[in-house]
Amino acid sequence: MPSFSIPFEIFFFFFFFFFFASSHAFSSKTIPSREAEALLKWKANLPSNTQTLLSSLWGGRNHCNWTGITCNNAGSVSNMTLREYELKLSDKLHNLIFFYFPNLITLDLRNNSLYGSIPSYIGNLSNLNFLALSHNNFSGNTPLEFGLLKSLYTISLRYNSIS
Repeated sequence: MPSFSIPFEIFFFFFFFFFFASSHAFSSKTIPSREAEALLKWKANLPSNTQTLLSSLWGGRNHCNWTGITCNNAGSVSNMTLREYELKLSDKLHNLIFFYFPNLITLDLRNNSLYGSIPSYIGNLSNLNFLALSHNNFSGNTPLEFGLLKSLYTISLRYNSIS
């Protein structure tokens, strides 16, 4: 009776190829779903009055339809404009993980009573063109990571206590 044997190397290759390919396909999230999750986690870390306000602005399942959030054709956040909502975030800008917003072009958080320091990882927003953080109460130094924002052409930091 003929025997059929598969060399160990071939078996090993196919086993790991299918195992890792299938586990990656089922565990990886799309950029838009990571962005929505990051926005909801940020909101969950805010003071209750601000959570209530954002809950009224961010209704529904599709984050692209939330007030102040605009998405590109792929459903990825390209614009976050939450100006003059008096969010009173206090250092809570540090809880917004900018890494999850690779396609963000505009970040406008003017006049929101934000205070504390500007997070250094804002430098992860490599596609950012417009940054408006004016009319808040930021303090401390301007992050050196602003130098990583190669696409940035407009920045507004006036009316803060930044050096």
